[in-house]
Amino acid sequence: MKKILLDKGLKRKFIVASYGLQGTKGTTRPLHNKLIQYPKEYKAAQPTLAKLGINIGSHSYQKITSKAIRRASVIIAMDKMVYSKNKNSLLQQFPMTKNKIHLFSELTIRHRNIPDPSGTGDKKLHEHIIKNIYFTVRKKVDTILRWAS
Repeated sequence: MKKILLDKGLKRKFIVASYGLQGTKGTTRPLHNKLIQYPKEYKAAQPTLAKLGINIGSHSYQKITSKAIRRASVIIAMDKMVYSKNKNSLLQQFPMTKNKIHLFSELTIRHRNIPDPSGTGDKKLHEHIIKNIYFTVRKKVDTILRWAS
């Protein structure tokens, strides 16, 4: 999203942040804070990210908090587990903010969840998922910005 807003000249109008559920509601925090610390996944993802001009070298894990939820204009959950199915899902933890939480699949043609490629070094899978996310956001950025307003 940051890259797309930058390309559209809108970077200064919006703040884009990434948060995770791990470490909330009694769950375990991730082992590492940065994707680059997961060599198998990083090696699989990096070529596609580089082709798209996306640098995630400084991206660091942040645990979702009620303060982050309150500050957000829009929240996009990548799958139903994050949205509502996990014991620590967004709707389980923050039911009063349902109106600003959207599933990424609302933006896709077939309304499918985005699979989580963690734990795999499959370059084709990472490429498919990264491109799916990137080109969907690029195509639907106006919808996301409407959600945020």
